[in-house]
Amino acid sequence: MHKPLGTIAAGLLLAGVHTNVIADQVMIDKEARWSYLDEQRQAPANWQLPSFNASDWASGHGVLGYGDSGIETEIDYGSDKNNKNITTYFRHQFSVENVEEFSALRLKLMRDDGAVVYLNGNELTRQNMPAGTITASTIANETVGQNDEKTYHVSYVAAGHLQNGENTLAVELHQRSPSSSDIRFDLKLIGISGDGIAERVRGPYLQTGTPDSVRILWRTDEPAPSCVYYGTAVSTLNDTVCSDALVTEHEVRLQGLNPATRYFYKAVSNEQVMAQGAETYFETSPVPGTREKIRIWAIGDAGTANANQRAVYNAYQAHTGDTYTNVWVMLGDNAYGDGTDDEYQRAVFDMYPQLLRQAVVWPTIGNHDAHTSDSATQSGAYFDIFSLPKQGEAGGLPSGTEAYYSYDYGNIHFVVLDSAESSRMPWGDMMRWMEADLQASDAEWTIAYWHHPPYTKGSHDSDWELQLIQMRKVANKMLERYGVDLVLSGHSHSYERSKFIDGHYGQAWTFSNRRHAIDSGSGQRENDGAYTKPGAHVPNAGAVYIVAGSSGKKSGGKLNHKAMYASLSELGSMVIDVEGLTMDAVFIDEKGQVLDHFSIEK
Repeated sequence: MHKPLGTIAAGLLLAGVHTNVIADQVMIDKEARWSYLDEQRQAPANWQLPSFNASDWASGHGVLGYGDSGIETEIDYGSDKNNKNITTYFRHQFSVENVEEFSALRLKLMRDDGAVVYLNGNELTRQNMPAGTITASTIANETVGQNDEKTYHVSYVAAGHLQNGENTLAVELHQRSPSSSDIRFDLKLIGISGDGIAERVRGPYLQTGTPDSVRILWRTDEPAPSCVYYGTAVSTLNDTVCSDALVTEHEVRLQGLNPATRYFYKAVSNEQVMAQGAETYFETSPVPGTREKIRIWAIGDAGTANANQRAVYNAYQAHTGDTYTNVWVMLGDNAYGDGTDDEYQRAVFDMYPQLLRQAVVWPTIGNHDAHTSDSATQSGAYFDIFSLPKQGEAGGLPSGTEAYYSYDYGNIHFVVLDSAESSRMPWGDMMRWMEADLQASDAEWTIAYWHHPPYTKGSHDSDWELQLIQMRKVANKMLERYGVDLVLSGHSHSYERSKFIDGHYGQAWTFSNRRHAIDSGSGQRENDGAYTKPGAHVPNAGAVYIVAGSSGKKSGGKLNHKAMYASLSELGSMVIDVEGLTMDAVFIDEKGQVLDHFSIEK
C-alpha cells in the first residue's frame, strides 16, 4: 500500500531493503531528550532555527504525549479536556562534524496524529497534514488509531540542509480534534553515508492499470528520486513523470494515457536506469464495455520459489507466445511460507521479472500471505508491496480497502475478495460492498476470485473448513444472484473444475445434477458443446467454479467432489480468453499440455 505524493506515491518499507552498502550514523536516537512547547498558541517566529533560544521551554525524554501507555514524558493539553491544544512544538539539537559524509537522511517518526518536520528551519516532510500554510489551529488530515499510533513512519530526505556544527530538528505535532483522547511523539534520525548510486533491488512492476493510467513501482538499495520516461515508440520516450522525493520504494503514476495502447517506458533513479528497451512496455486497458480479445493468466498457490513454480511459468510463456497478458491474476499464497518481504522477493520478483514489467498483476491475499500481513490495518508485506484500487480507480465501487476491490477490463468486471481475514458474513463490510458493486456493474462478464475455494476435495475439504463453508454459503449465493460467470480460487493444491452449476450451498454429498447442474456436461465444443447463458446478469443461470491452486505444488486429496467435472493432481495454471460473448478457458500443466478446457457462450 503506497501513499500518493501528487502523481508519485512514496510508500516506505524497511523490511527486506538491501542496505548492506550503507553505513548508518544515528544523529538523534529514539527516546532522546526534547524541548517542547505545550501551550495553546502559535510558536514564536524562527522557533525552528538553531539560533532560537528555547531555554524557557519544558523538556523531557521520548516517548512524549498523554492519554496512552508507554509515555515517558507527560505533556500538558491545557485546562479543558474537551478543547485540548491542537499543536505541540518540539526541538532537538545535535552536532555534525562533516556533512559531506552523508548522501541522505532516514527519518523514523512516531506521530499521533499529524506532523511537520524541519531541519535548520527548512521543511523536510509533513505527514498526515494538509498542504499550504500550517498554523497552531491546523488540524491533521485523519485520526491515527490502534497500532498506527505507535508506528515509526519511515521516510528519506535529502541531506542538503545539514550543516557542520550545531543543527536543530524541529517538529510540530497536530491533533485531528481538540477532543482527542491521546497524543504521542518520538523520532529517530539517521544519516546515510552511501555512494549516491541507487541500484535496483526489484521491479519495475505494474499495478492498477486503467484505460488512462498505470502505476509503475520499483525498489532501490539507496534512497533516490523517481523518474519514468514513456511514449508509444521505444525510440521516442518524450513524456516524463518525476519526483525529487528520496525513497527506496518508488511508485510513479502515469496519467492521461490513451486506452488500449502500448506504451514503452524507462524507469530511472539518480540517473541509474532500472529498466528500458523493447521488452519494457505495458498496454492500457480498453474503455469499459469494449469488446476486445482479452487474455487472462491465473495462478494459485504459486509462491514456492522452486523448480515447480518455474516450470509452470515457463509453460505459460511458451503457450502464450507473443499474445499479450492483459490480466494477471494471483489467487493467494503468493509467497511461501509466511508471505514475508524476502519470500516475495524470491517467489515473485526473482521468478517473474519480465512479465512483471509488462503485465499488471491483480492479487488476492492467501492464508500464508496473512501470516505477516493484516487486512484490518492494511499493513505487512502484502499491503506494502501491492498498490491496489480502493477508491474505485479501476472501475467498480470504492471498497475503502486494498484487502478486497474490483476492477474493469473491457467487457469484464472482476471482483476480488479477501477470504483469509475480512468478515465473510452477509452483514460484514466486504459482502455489503460486493452486493452494491455487483448492482452497479453493467459488464457483460463477471469473474470473481479469492483464496479459499467454495468446493474442493483436494488438499483441503470444503465440507469442513470454516472459510470455505462461509464463502460458499454467502459469497456464492450473492454472486449467482447477480449472474456471475466464473469463480477462481486456490488453497487446495490441485486443479478442480466444476460443471455449469447454480444453487449448491451445502456439503458435497448433497449435490445432484438434477437440482444444481445447469449443464452437467464437459463444456467442450467438440464433445457435448459449450456451456451457454441467455445473456449478461441473468440471475442463477450457471457458473463454473475452479480451484487452480497447483501453480507451485500439488498435494493430492480425494478429488471426488460431486460438483466437479474435472479433478486433477497436476501442476499448472489457467489461461482464459474472452472475446465478445465467448469465453474459452484451458488448464495447462508444467509441460505445456492442455489437460482440461471448456467454453461459455452468451
